[in-house]
Amino acid sequence: MYDERLAKIEQERQNALNKSNEVYNNLLQENQNNYNEKTNLINQYEQTQNDILDKQLKYNEDLIEKQRESAIKNKETEERKARNDYMNYINPYGYQNENLIQNGLLNSGVYTKENLGAFTTYQNRLSSANKVLQDAFVAYDNQINEARLNNDVQKAQNALAKLQQQISFADSFYSNKSNITLNQLQYNQGLDSDYFDRYQTEYNNIQNEKAAAQSQANWEKEYNLSLSKLYSNIGGSGSGSGNGSSGRGSSNSISEGEQSANGVTITKNPYTGTIHPDAAYGVFSNGYQPNNVDGIELIPSGYKVGDIYAGARGSTGIDLTKQKIWKTIDGDNYYIWDGSINDYIDASGTVNYAKRGGNGPFVWGV
Repeated sequence: MYDERLAKIEQERQNALNKSNEVYNNLLQENQNNYNEKTNLINQYEQTQNDILDKQLKYNEDLIEKQRESAIKNKETEERKARNDYMNYINPYGYQNENLIQNGLLNSGVYTKENLGAFTTYQNRLSSANKVLQDAFVAYDNQINEARLNNDVQKAQNALAKLQQQISFADSFYSNKSNITLNQLQYNQGLDSDYFDRYQTEYNNIQNEKAAAQSQANWEKEYNLSLSKLYSNIGGSGSGSGNGSSGRGSSNSISEGEQSANGVTITKNPYTGTIHPDAAYGVFSNGYQPNNVDGIELIPSGYKVGDIYAGARGSTGIDLTKQKIWKTIDGDNYYIWDGSINDYIDASGTVNYAKRGGNGPFVWGV
């Protein structure tokens, strides 16, 4: 029984700690989930921004490439026009040579000189068209490199912004984790302290109960020993007496089978084998319990011992809770019959005390 009481407190302590740990572990998991969610979101945001940058770069590269293709076409057009102009110019039958033909200079040095000039112009136009194209290619390459560089720079800025966010998230995560863990430790320490106090209090109560039980056992042992010595001294023929009993001497003057004053045949007390002297003044129908104290008639008080005193016992430890409480017909004196000692216990003081609202032990010793 004692171990069960202590084990119950220990089980309650363990249950409380388990519940506490469950609550705080859930908080720690929620903190972890929140950190993971924020990290995933910032990663997704960076990826989205980089995807937008890549699409913008691709658009710019396509646009520059179209400009490159347009420049190539313009160069080819210029080269074709230059070639056509030159071929038309050197054509001896073309309109450019009509004056030379009319003036007879078609095969002269003038014709040759002008043809050389036309060729030079043709070459210059080709060279110019090629240079323009090459300059355009350089410009386009520069634009693409710059676009790519800007794209990389922006991505680096995005990465830096993400890193700063992650550092902020980590600071918040570890701060929350530290606070939750500290609170869990402090709360569990409080639980341990509370249940230790309860355990210690119950342990002390158990030790006190054991000590009281041992003390009661020792008292009962000593009492039974003294009672045994008492009966040995009186040879079992005298009336027993207890604290508060009438104790009115030997019963040798009354014999079993005699008629009492109220005509009831007197018998020996079945518990003690003795006859109470007051039996001569009258007994109840059982023949051995006097209906009087020193010749003063007893009547029921209307109470039983258990109505006033819980767990009441007589001097030998017998249960008295079902015994009637008697009162004298001419006064306010109260008596309780204890058959184990063949005598009435004078309970006037304790009954009157209880009737006034008091309470206390109802155990009589020798």
